[in-house]
Amino acid sequence: MQASLSGSWQIANTAVLDFRRSLEPLRISLRDQPFIGGSEPRYSDYAVFGCFQWARCISPFPLLLKEDPVWDWREKLLDAFGGLARAAPGYDS
Repeated sequence: MQASLSGSWQIANTAVLDFRRSLEPLRISLRDQPFIGGSEPRYSDYAVFGCFQWARCISPFPLLLKEDPVWDWREKLLDAFGGLARAAPGYDS
């Protein structure tokens, strides 16, 4: 049983690292502008943010690290519209 749990953890850890690496195009976009859509959020920001919001609402698992520029972008969108998204039931990870 121990080997099975260890193997599962390694698979999950690899998947998370792969996911975080897959965000590199988003990071590149956010280097030169605060949102995917430019100086303010547009449909593209909300479409991508929706995936992160869903994950935030169903799981305490931290997909993003606080030092990741995507974390900062997500924080801005959580605070948009008077913090409407942040007020949704969810986890702070």
